[in-house]
Amino acid sequence: MRKHPLRTRIIGLFIALTALISVLYSLMSFVFAYHVEDHFFNTFIDIESHAISQQIAKGSAVAPRFDFISFYAQYSELPADIKQFLNQHPHRTEISLANGEHFHLKQFEHGYLLADVSNQLFVSSVKNELLSYLFVIFAFVSVIAILMGITAYLIAKRLFKPLDELITIIEQAPVEQLPNGFAERFKNSEIGTFANALEQALTRIHAFIKREQLFTRDISHELRTPVTISQGAITLLKQSKLTEKQTDLIARVEHAQKQIEQSLTALLALAREENSQPAQTRILPLVEQSILQQHHYLAGKSIELAVNIKPQQIAPIGEPPLLILLNNLIGNAFKYSHSGIIEIEYKDSSLSVRDCGGGISPNIEQHIFDAGVKGNESQGLGMGLNIVKRLCEHLSIDYALNSTKAGSEFIITFK
Repeated sequence: MRKHPLRTRIIGLFIALTALISVLYSLMSFVFAYHVEDHFFNTFIDIESHAISQQIAKGSAVAPRFDFISFYAQYSELPADIKQFLNQHPHRTEISLANGEHFHLKQFEHGYLLADVSNQLFVSSVKNELLSYLFVIFAFVSVIAILMGITAYLIAKRLFKPLDELITIIEQAPVEQLPNGFAERFKNSEIGTFANALEQALTRIHAFIKREQLFTRDISHELRTPVTISQGAITLLKQSKLTEKQTDLIARVEHAQKQIEQSLTALLALAREENSQPAQTRILPLVEQSILQQHHYLAGKSIELAVNIKPQQIAPIGEPPLLILLNNLIGNAFKYSHSGIIEIEYKDSSLSVRDCGGGISPNIEQHIFDAGVKGNESQGLGMGLNIVKRLCEHLSIDYALNSTKAGSEFIITFK
């Protein structure tokens, strides 16, 4: 369920942005008012300093024209509290004392002008009224924003209703059954066009899945019969008198027969969409079986095999998929190792196969589990490790690779 639709978040952001702008406008109003007031006082002092300069130039007695402005010829003549403030803040021209008095100071060529503006602070006197005015404006703007947000929400809800219905259809559709026949309920609009295109795509996907399921079922059924017949013929041939060469050929045919059976099992395991049933399998017997099936790859090689698996150890996986994983990993280890030790170990829910080959080229190591990727020495199609990857992902098993020039280690970890 979509708890926070996109339109709700957009409208919420719009209201929040409106409130933020209102607050910033209020702060700017205060700053502007204080700035205008200070500019007003500074202008008065500038005019007065010009007038006093003219008086001194004419030799007249200095007489400020405004009663709130005082003239001091020397710094020492300034009031004590003003000088004390300036000693702490020598570059300040606006002075606020602890007793609430407020002054503006200007130094010019003939002395100092000190304006006592304590009774002239218009903004401070109307601060409460200004705050009330700004609050009313803020409340009014907020109400307008909320009303606009509600209106926008209702309009968006009406406009997006077909899209909501379409999303509900997709969300409520069973995982194993894609929805169809829903596009005709939507009108000829952008949503209707999208619904029609989506239904066509889902119909093609459904047909593709059905075709693949039928293909998997049919090929399994059709191939198992000739495989069974040929296996029977191989069994009868093995019971007859054969030459050494014929025996070798029969062994190769029998090996190919087992490879076909394993491939069928792997294809069926990867093609099924149903969840696998919980299973517990003893590991050592299947490892021994896989070694026997792959032992021909060790012919003529100086290989030592180390199996570190206890007879009672089990893994949470069925026998067929575990045998597929083992055949691919052990088969690769046997194929690409020429001398040394091959280790097969089960420890801490992890099954590892460590070979003594030349390692995997860094150019392909990151893609070694992709279909069709293989090393220069490989004679196969590059599908074995891809089957391992897909089977592990299908069964929620972690897989990893550690490769150096001394060899490669494949690790599968059961959860």
